[in-house]
Amino acid sequence: MIQNTAQNYHTLSKDRLFISDLDGTLLDDQGKLSPSSLQRLNHMIDRGLQFTIATARSQESALPLLKGLKLKLPVILFNGVFLSDLTTGKDLGGSEFISADIVKDMLKIVEPIQLDPFIYTVADQHLLYYRSASNPGAQAYLDSLNGDGRLCQTQQFTFTEKESISGFLLIDRFSTLEPIYLALKEKYPEQLAMYFAKDLYNDGYYWLQTYNKKATKGHAVVKLAKLLNIPLSQVTVFGDYLNDLDMFQVAGHSVAVGNALPEVKAQANETIRTNNDGAVIDYLESQTCK
Repeated sequence: MIQNTAQNYHTLSKDRLFISDLDGTLLDDQGKLSPSSLQRLNHMIDRGLQFTIATARSQESALPLLKGLKLKLPVILFNGVFLSDLTTGKDLGGSEFISADIVKDMLKIVEPIQLDPFIYTVADQHLLYYRSASNPGAQAYLDSLNGDGRLCQTQQFTFTEKESISGFLLIDRFSTLEPIYLALKEKYPEQLAMYFAKDLYNDGYYWLQTYNKKATKGHAVVKLAKLLNIPLSQVTVFGDYLNDLDMFQVAGHSVAVGNALPEVKAQANETIRTNNDGAVIDYLESQTCK
């Protein structure tokens, strides 16, 4: 590890941008950023490091995990649906949403098998609608949201005219979700971006995350780079999961952590150590120290 001393740092280039995924990448397996990592990252940001995060989490979910981190740039939230100020949650515009008709169609598919989705909306505030937890995987996700102000239990999924649907999530076994994934993929190839992969925290369960086709981390990286007037060739991204591949495709350089899915490593320009090793912080220091 390179020593974290002020004299080791030169003036950082303003035309380089570093963007990291959170869960499984910047954060350890407990979903935390250690005090040491926080201090080291803040030191680099204070020295001019252009750094931000791209996560599938919402502002409400990400903010507590990043307490004390001095992020100065907009953050990519909810898998690219929002480009926002992390502290205020203010959306910088250009968000893309899912048609209510597609959600109705999805509900018709899952209701006969008694699979309840999680549906995310935004109007004056962000809300997360659910009926119940259909299985232990879904219950574990619901438990992780204890105290989350977005939670709204309902018997019927009905939305006001002001509400826009940010996305929806299905959690179950592979055999249950695969037919749903294939049906939606075939019917809405130009409307939906879907990520179907193992639950990172609950063995045996899978997540099917669905967003507007244009609401991806990759699209948001392009928007952010343009906003900051930084060429995409000068953007480095870090990730571990399928929803990071869109970033890998548009950024000049892509880095997979050692615990990343095999298909993510296969598309990365390089692979570093794992999230539990603090590999992203080490890499950033290697790029910014003399």
